[in-house]
Amino acid sequence: MNTKRQPALLDTVIAHRGASGHAPENTLAALALAFDHGAKCVEIDVSISADNVPFVHHDDTLDRCTDGSGLLCDHRAAELDKLDASKGMQNYQGEPLPRLSAVFDLLIKHELGLNLEIKPRQGLEAATVDAICALIETSWPSHLPLVFSSFNRSSLGFALERLPDIPRALLVEGLPDNWPELIELYACRNIHCEGSRLSASQTASLRAEGLGVYCYTVNDVVMAQQLLESGVLGVFTDFPERLLTALNP
Repeated sequence: MNTKRQPALLDTVIAHRGASGHAPENTLAALALAFDHGAKCVEIDVSISADNVPFVHHDDTLDRCTDGSGLLCDHRAAELDKLDASKGMQNYQGEPLPRLSAVFDLLIKHELGLNLEIKPRQGLEAATVDAICALIETSWPSHLPLVFSSFNRSSLGFALERLPDIPRALLVEGLPDNWPELIELYACRNIHCEGSRLSASQTASLRAEGLGVYCYTVNDVVMAQQLLESGVLGVFTDFPERLLTALNP
């Protein structure tokens, strides 16, 4: 393996879908609140509409987080723009389902780094990556951190082909036995994995290969401290203010 590999640095505390413990996940409100709470980096999920406009949303379907229903990719952007994404959080009624372009505007304004998880509907991997990359090429400033991650291996491959200079993270739950081959195949600089399933010895092995290791979704302060002490570079959390206060007293 390549011992000269360098991690793609994000931040020690990364706001998972924004400050999603307090505001509707993946919305402009949650991302603005993360900034207000002191976060310097956020994580979002991105897929595309029927007319290939990238939207920030986690699920294939709209039902859990919005007043819409059915597959996001079956709706055109103009329809998605009318949705309320505040489901379950009355203080945020009327919060829109955001386009990626609007999220970029907010992040750039506040100088926030970004972990962009590519979340394509099956069969739309190439189209999703192309729509995301086209916006990055015209809108994302080179001085702000940006890392692609995805559970979808095809998406990592398309991202490597489309914008090879944007670093990629292999996104996994537990660490697979074939992680060295996957890292090489998709030229990844990071591994992002579930915090509760990563051992200190695994972290040491990954770091020895020059990889950046980041863990999700860590809302417990003690777990965060243990992971960071073991060599993990950062954690994704729904409560960035909680971890920032504990880790930077």
